[in-house]
Amino acid sequence: MGMVTQTLRWAWPWLIAVAFAAGFIHIAAVFAVPHLATRDAWARLSKISGENQLYLLPVASDDAPLPFLAPDIAYAFCRYDLSRDNVLVQTALDDATWSIAVSGRHGENFYFISGAEAKRRELRLLLIPRSRLSEEVSTEHSEQGDEQIIVITPGMTGVVVIRAPLRGPSFAADTMNALQRAGCQPVVATDPNALAAEAKPQVPAATKPQPAQRQRVRRRTHRDYPY
Repeated sequence: MGMVTQTLRWAWPWLIAVAFAAGFIHIAAVFAVPHLATRDAWARLSKISGENQLYLLPVASDDAPLPFLAPDIAYAFCRYDLSRDNVLVQTALDDATWSIAVSGRHGENFYFISGAEAKRRELRLLLIPRSRLSEEVSTEHSEQGDEQIIVITPGMTGVVVIRAPLRGPSFAADTMNALQRAGCQPVVATDPNALAAEAKPQVPAATKPQPAQRQRVRRRTHRDYPY
């Protein structure tokens, strides 16, 4: 009995260390899998789409690029890249069940809004990276006066997914038409120096004054007088 007790006392710290090491390795593996996976959502969608463009997925397709897609929901997605310009996502929200989710490059979701929360029929999301936020002058209204929601992204790349539930076969065409009117395009920033140069009135170049023409004065002589 004494031998067993002494052995347990000697092995107890090692058992605790092994348990902590196993837990640390497990947590590290869980967080590392999204970064090490070669067939994640970004990689699969990149085979059928370009960047900063909206694409519609076929409904209930056997060769869907993503797993676990609901057969009664129409999906549209956009792989955004903010390395050069901000990206504007705009879509109609036909009813309260529509939703938009914005995720990072490795699938971490950081923004979600549904039609019930938006309380509007048209939705505009302006994606701006956090690293460039201090340089931006974007507001909650566009230059045309349209309301827009500023979404700050943690990274430069990610995926926007629009989910539109199908209310039945008779409404499927209307739902797909509404998704086709959605957009995802970069917003090209305007150089403020160029705007200032355009707004500055152009002063015409000074022209060199022409020398005044000398008038020849005819002197009168005595021949000009009648006497």
